[in-house]
Amino acid sequence: MLSKRLFSTSSKQMSKAAVSKLANGITIITKSSPSKQAVGLYLNSGSRSEHAYNSGISSLLGNLVNSSSVAKDALKNEGVKFYSSNQKEVTGLVTAEFPNGNAQGALNAIKNAFTNLESIVSDDAIVSIQKERSIAIAEAFENSPKDMVIEHMIGTAFQGTSLALPRYGKSESLEILQSEDLKKYLGQNLVSSNLAIVSVGDEIKHEELANFASQLNIKTGAKNPFPATSFLGSEIRLRDDTLPQAHAAISVATPGINSVSDYYTGLVAAQINGTYVGADSPFSPFVGSSLAQFLEENHLVDNFDHFQLAFSDVGLWGGYFASHNIGNYDETIHFALKNWNRFSSGTVNEAEFAKAKAELKLKLLSHPKSPVALSDALATEAFASGHVQSDAEILANIDAVTPAQLSKWAQKYLYDQDIAIGATGQIEALFDYNRVRNDMSMLRW
Repeated sequence: MLSKRLFSTSSKQMSKAAVSKLANGITIITKSSPSKQAVGLYLNSGSRSEHAYNSGISSLLGNLVNSSSVAKDALKNEGVKFYSSNQKEVTGLVTAEFPNGNAQGALNAIKNAFTNLESIVSDDAIVSIQKERSIAIAEAFENSPKDMVIEHMIGTAFQGTSLALPRYGKSESLEILQSEDLKKYLGQNLVSSNLAIVSVGDEIKHEELANFASQLNIKTGAKNPFPATSFLGSEIRLRDDTLPQAHAAISVATPGINSVSDYYTGLVAAQINGTYVGADSPFSPFVGSSLAQFLEENHLVDNFDHFQLAFSDVGLWGGYFASHNIGNYDETIHFALKNWNRFSSGTVNEAEFAKAKAELKLKLLSHPKSPVALSDALATEAFASGHVQSDAEILANIDAVTPAQLSKWAQKYLYDQDIAIGATGQIEALFDYNRVRNDMSMLRW
């Protein structure tokens, strides 16, 4: 039995992020963290607010701010380093990491960047340079097999909708973007109700950040909501025999992050099978999941990872599998999906269920070491659910998941459901869609 000391934390660590909304709609988020200091501006936009002809524009916007003279002056004069980020539903426009004692310098730098946004995107020469950088980022993302197959899995699952657009855009759309496109994008998305200002650390108090936000000259109003989306059982395969492995990501549709019970049940289900990092890991044969032990013993996998992706209104639950045993890759996928059947049949044993919940608690309570990453996570959660959970709430939600609830969840969202598949590498042995789909319901091995 795990000791309660395993999860003992100070009241400081268990403190809840403070979230409030100003009269004009700006969201203010502060999180105490004595060793981490950052403040940033976030838009509830991301690649899901783009379309086929401006895909990548939000990523380009962040790169322009980071490379601007404003960013260089902030680093030289204030010791403040700018960062940006881009996700499906959130754009980290600018996040400033700053040394202790320089909170005011960071706020001044953020305000300067905000004030000069239009001039930053108006320089066609700089835009042209940063387009090349953005294209390189998008191509590097595509060259990572795991990132690529998961991104394409999302794309085929929600094809025809903006959620299917790649997080960092496409080279063909980035190449044609101009300053006017960036100004139009800002006009549509840089509005008060679409903006969150996040502070991580102990130097900027919540009231101080709210006062800072009220001084920003920002257009009031609401942006257009994200376009509706729908899941389509489908697949996309990019066979590439130059790669030494077969790679595939497979998922089913689940509810979004606002369905708290389903979301945490999906997280527990993903943790039961968990992550396998390879036969070289000294722990995998002893404490790995039953799936990891079976696939390793039969030399069917190099590594795998299970996930519960959750957006504001929809989610995807599934796994990613990579293997050098390309001739038997059909067996890798078959036995993995057969293992998923255990959830709906209620054959997950008590020990692995308890182990998964304990591991998930440690995983979710291990806040990002980088203040910028923590700031990104706070903004993402606040936009998606309108709420930032405390550590105590996270623990309670995990504890609330029961074996019966897991079985009910799997029978509804996993058993005999359509799937989305993204695959690349030497995938000749990956069976056709219908044969893989059949493994979602067959109870025999």
